[in-house]
Amino acid sequence: MTKKNIEIIHPANKLKQYITDPRSLNATALAKAEAAMQKVAGSIDLTKEADPTLKEMQAAYQTMKGDPSQAQAQGQRIYNLAHDLRGLGSNFNYPLITRIGGSLCRFIEGLETASDTQLEIIRAHIDAIRAVLHNKMSGEGHAIGIQIAEGLETLVREER
Repeated sequence: MTKKNIEIIHPANKLKQYITDPRSLNATALAKAEAAMQKVAGSIDLTKEADPTLKEMQAAYQTMKGDPSQAQAQGQRIYNLAHDLRGLGSNFNYPLITRIGGSLCRFIEGLETASDTQLEIIRAHIDAIRAVLHNKMSGEGHAIGIQIAEGLETLVREER
């Protein structure tokens, strides 16, 4: 075996400068992007957009309730849908959707079977999401919505 001369070349990481040097961020471009996001968010009715997801979530719940052997598969389906709604809540100024969706995801994560009590907790989360959307509880400061979210989070802590 003969040794060959090997040269290792480390290319410059040009993206790193944008992360480590805040002066390199273009404040004008950032402001335009945020304004565009606000415009889009304001033009979309999340209630209508989320309706098919809620219907699918309800169908998965009904399947889980009717056939306990489907708890894990349908629970995963509900988890994925709740996770999607959680993201929509953040993007479209529905923090209660994000909060309730997060609570539902925490509850369902790792669920293999579902007792009657666990099924009722899942149903309560789905109903709460529907109520927040139906009552257009966007933004902060909805006292009843906050109490509902806190109650659901308490149920999740106690049942886990």
